[in-house]
Amino acid sequence: MKISLNFNNIKKALKENRMAWLDMFYILRKELYGIFTDAGVLIIFFIATLVYPLAVCFIYNKEALRDAPIAIVDNSHSSLSRKYIRMIDATPEVEVKYECISMLEAKDLQKHGKVHGIINIPKSFSYDINTGKQTHINVFADVSSFFWYRNLSVATAYVSRTMGYEIEAKGLIAKGSTYDDAVRSVRKFIPQEAVLYNPGGYPSFISPIVLIILIQQTIFMGIGMMAGKTTERSKWRDLTPNNVHYRGLFRIIFGRALAVFLVYIPISIYLLIIIPHLFNLPSLMSSPVELFWFIVPFLFASILLGMTISTMFYHRENAIPVYIFMSIPILLMSGFSWPREAMPDFWRAFSYIFPSTLASNGYIRMNTMGASMFEISSEHFALWIQVAIYLTTTFFAYNYRLTRKARKDLKQTRKRHLRFAK
Repeated sequence: MKISLNFNNIKKALKENRMAWLDMFYILRKELYGIFTDAGVLIIFFIATLVYPLAVCFIYNKEALRDAPIAIVDNSHSSLSRKYIRMIDATPEVEVKYECISMLEAKDLQKHGKVHGIINIPKSFSYDINTGKQTHINVFADVSSFFWYRNLSVATAYVSRTMGYEIEAKGLIAKGSTYDDAVRSVRKFIPQEAVLYNPGGYPSFISPIVLIILIQQTIFMGIGMMAGKTTERSKWRDLTPNNVHYRGLFRIIFGRALAVFLVYIPISIYLLIIIPHLFNLPSLMSSPVELFWFIVPFLFASILLGMTISTMFYHRENAIPVYIFMSIPILLMSGFSWPREAMPDFWRAFSYIFPSTLASNGYIRMNTMGASMFEISSEHFALWIQVAIYLTTTFFAYNYRLTRKARKDLKQTRKRHLRFAK
């Protein structure tokens, strides 16, 4: 009798688990069907992830800004000023497009966008140098873009320093020093630049961050649109359709999460492996398998966070402006424009809410710096912690919405019974 009872319990448990698996795979199939039959979601999941990285990489394909057009106002008209102009024009950062006779003419050129910087050489330029005085060069940089300002600053600083070394060395030679002694006295050491990472330039730095954030934001938008669509179609404005298979929170959560995860496996391969190879971005990872293992918790954390936030959307169009608004702060907090080490403690801690912060750091170290899985184990482990946290938040958020639905159903049932009793 006891053995028979235990067997029946096991059989019952297996049957219940079998129904749970069947329900979950039914939800998985329905969610995949919903993704591939929704034009808006298809645009977000596939068109955006296909076109946007190509556009970004093509725009920055030149790697570095070269030959920024500038104007020169030479008030000295001396051999030294002409030499200075030739040296400025020879730098790769700028190109002397115009030699103006006055600042008014140069300002007009900059006003109309023909030049992005002005160098004004004073009348006393040659006289000051020949008499041993310090001279000054007036530089007016276009700060509408940081790169115009950077190029002009780098070029003028390099030429001024080099020309100063030459003048000082010539003075020492005139006093009786040999050429070698004069050079050593002027330049006691010569620094040699060795670029360890991002040898290509700006795209090598920005592209990995953009690709990771693109994955996260498109996941957020797509899940938000699907949740809004389901809510709009539901009679009681709920997250789940009126279907017998949509029972049990974990079946719903895992079914929906797996559907998005399966869709984003090929998308992640395209963005994180194919795109870097197409545009010759740094790709120092030891194995694509390691990258996949690192990306798995990032995808699940992004999906579950997106599912948590999606419980707040009652219309499909609500998701797009919310996540577009979030994109710029997320990009800034990732260390794109300011080092994370220099950020205030609050914002650095706040940035860890988003999986892209950990994922972008780990992906850059793996792909650009050649780090192994052991060396990025802290980011990998933290992403799995985020998965556990956001699974919990999704459970409670879905439970709140579904419980509210049950209360509404009970309330409507009571009203019908009261009308029937009357």
